[in-house]
Amino acid sequence: MGQGGFFEDLHIDIADIEARLASEDAATRRIALMELAESASPEGEAILVRALFDADASVRREAAAGLEQFDGLAAATALARALLDDDALVSEAAAKSLCDLRSPDAAPPLLALIDHARADVRAAAWRGLRALRVEAALTPALAAALDPHPQVRREAIGVLAYLKQAEVIPVLTQAVTDDNVDVRRAAIAGLAFAPPEAALAAVVAGLNDDHWQARETAALLAGKSKVIAASVALRAALGDAFWQVRGKAAQALGKLGAVEAIPELGALISHEVSNLRKDVAGALGDIGHVDALPFLLRAEHDVDPDVRKIARWSVGLIRSRSQQA
Repeated sequence: MGQGGFFEDLHIDIADIEARLASEDAATRRIALMELAESASPEGEAILVRALFDADASVRREAAAGLEQFDGLAAATALARALLDDDALVSEAAAKSLCDLRSPDAAPPLLALIDHARADVRAAAWRGLRALRVEAALTPALAAALDPHPQVRREAIGVLAYLKQAEVIPVLTQAVTDDNVDVRRAAIAGLAFAPPEAALAAVVAGLNDDHWQARETAALLAGKSKVIAASVALRAALGDAFWQVRGKAAQALGKLGAVEAIPELGALISHEVSNLRKDVAGALGDIGHVDALPFLLRAEHDVDPDVRKIARWSVGLIRSRSQQA
């Protein structure tokens, strides 16, 4: 179907929508809003905003959900108001839609909520601000990183990570030892832009975290930051009790080109979890050293077709490199 036909299918009769929204039946109004949102009609924003004042909570919830396709000040203002709705499901729908905002123009109504008495409102406001990357959020986000509620701290740290300013590094580094695992994970992930010494400290601390998901996040950071000094900690993480951590550690070692880790990686090429075997086969290919070939040649006969495919790719890559050397 051509582009013209596609947009013809999306055409919706606004007059019909308006008529159904005047119905006394809440279900009729709600379905009309669903169709309006699915149409992606630019005329829909104003209608959805008005519907946030509907007497029925299910209609307001549909309107809040439908506004996720719109950006800018008008949508943000309406969604910020919907966050304060008496119905929890309306508030949740508004919070979800706020995550899709991208225009810096949407920031003012969200900044107005960052000191709200309700922690869930503060957290939703920070979550909506994250992708907007407005400088006005920097100073209050630094303060919110110390909020008594972990949900708020986590979202404020997300804003700081997106802003990528040097002054946020000490705050993120401190949050790596927060008493809440979600905050710790957000802080570890947020240090991907930091200088090598800060990233290394977060990786080492994270890989020693009591929670496996924090250790997994730390291994991911090591791969993104490509801090060579993290190799020792990552090799130790190959023996983690959780295969997910082992897999991310393997990926990171591959990105670091850690030839010294080939024996430990090779020992995992027959692990019972196929996803880990795929990670190991890919990592050995990324390292690209001929010492990995015996392990990869064995993996070419793996029972999992994806493992075999990655192993063959890795073997070809290593042989190609060795011929060029």
